[in-house]
Amino acid sequence: MAYFNNFSTVEYDFDASGINREIKNLAQYSTIITKNIDNVAFYSYYNIQDGERPDTVSQNLYGTPDYYWTFFIVNNELQNYWHDWPKSSESLRKFAEAEYIGLAAIFDANEEGFGKFVVGGTVTGSLSNATGTVIAIYPTLGYIQIEQNKTSVANFRTAGESITLTASNSTASEDIARVGNTLACTSIVKAAYAPNYHIDDGTKERTRRRTAGTSPVTNFEEENEVNLIKSRIKVIKPEFIGEVVDAFEKSMRDA
Repeated sequence: MAYFNNFSTVEYDFDASGINREIKNLAQYSTIITKNIDNVAFYSYYNIQDGERPDTVSQNLYGTPDYYWTFFIVNNELQNYWHDWPKSSESLRKFAEAEYIGLAAIFDANEEGFGKFVVGGTVTGSLSNATGTVIAIYPTLGYIQIEQNKTSVANFRTAGESITLTASNSTASEDIARVGNTLACTSIVKAAYAPNYHIDDGTKERTRRRTAGTSPVTNFEEENEVNLIKSRIKVIKPEFIGEVVDAFEKSMRDA
């Protein structure tokens, strides 16, 4: 069943040209499923596997790809496929690396990161001689976010190196005075793998970063956790799907 075939059409003049065009009336809605949504005997839960699409889940559950639309009706948090449906591992990696731009120069908790650098300033790697611009400073999380200069011949060392503020884009005396400051970094990685927060190794609770006893949870790991939560969805039990589809089609015809 093609889901949108159940919607009636209306005419609408999009550009005030006097010419009406037929479109599906998406304001039309059936309550047939919402009447049963709180009935625990009506549905079960399904864990979406890596890379599964709505149509493949429908095929696995109901023997046809046509009932994919039911997932978006029974799950309030599923409103948009591109945003709300869980991403495959490869898609999630690409998303995170595009979402969190630049590099993260990560330093130890025993390094003093406050007040050393200035946003917009230029930093240079001590071993690589790579250069970049500081785009954000996160001293409590333990990293400096850098956008590597496109003209830089070398890349910052993933295994870490010291970075030095070699120029400031600010004329303020306190910012100019920061030029020459150096920070020893244990790694310089894509910002997707920078710390999002830290946890206590014993209690597993969020906490401030310490010199010992805490571990970082990266931006990618946080995105992955959200993705895992999205992967568990409510589904109509196979024994009820035919009844639901028939009732839905009738309700839409009568609306």
